[in-house]
Amino acid sequence: MYRPSKKVVPFNFPAGRTVAGKYEIERLLGSGWEGEVYVIRERTTGIRRAAKFYYPHRDPMGKAAITYARKLDALRHCPILMQYHHQEITTVKKKKVVVVISELVEGVKLSEFLKQQSGGRLSTFEALHLLYTLVRGIAPIHARGEYHGDIHDDNIMVRRTGISFEIKLLDFFDLGKPSKSKIHKDVLNLIQVFHVIVGGREKYAEQPKVVKDVIRGLKDTLILERFQSAGDIQRHLEQLDW
Repeated sequence: MYRPSKKVVPFNFPAGRTVAGKYEIERLLGSGWEGEVYVIRERTTGIRRAAKFYYPHRDPMGKAAITYARKLDALRHCPILMQYHHQEITTVKKKKVVVVISELVEGVKLSEFLKQQSGGRLSTFEALHLLYTLVRGIAPIHARGEYHGDIHDDNIMVRRTGISFEIKLLDFFDLGKPSKSKIHKDVLNLIQVFHVIVGGREKYAEQPKVVKDVIRGLKDTLILERFQSAGDIQRHLEQLDW
């Protein structure tokens, strides 16, 4: 019986390393429980992509990678998600490693974006606008009965374009069977992200009513009493009178 090791041995791929004979590693984009995501460049065309390398002890049969690819493909019409391209198989230290190749998301992580802002947060109007862009992107996923499962400020890529924000979600984590409780978890995570954007606990007391009506003291029961899905948050923001 296979027993996966709890200890993670990072890949730590150096820049310039060749992958599957046709890609080159540029830099690490991020890492998580399942594996590491790198910016890669196709050697023949120079096209840059994102590549998720799965830790072999976390996904020994490649099932998580297959589920991940299928979920991205099923939700390909949701523009907030990365667009799936294909899979590759490579070998690292004599072990087979599954690699999912997808669209390279431009921008910076929301956590880094906030550090660049005055006071480490956004103004009320900017924060509401960013939240609206985020929930409008998640709403079609929830409308299909699906969920994301890993919404947080290190998994959201942001690029400011004029008065607008372009947002992409980097990754899924929980690839299990969809359920209402998992959609609710997405909702709570969305509100938590909004809470971070406006300054967190330290700034909550001074927030205007329009913000507090969304965050609701970060009390799960009060949030879910008003918002059952990202679509509910979207409609709430569209009907604001302030």
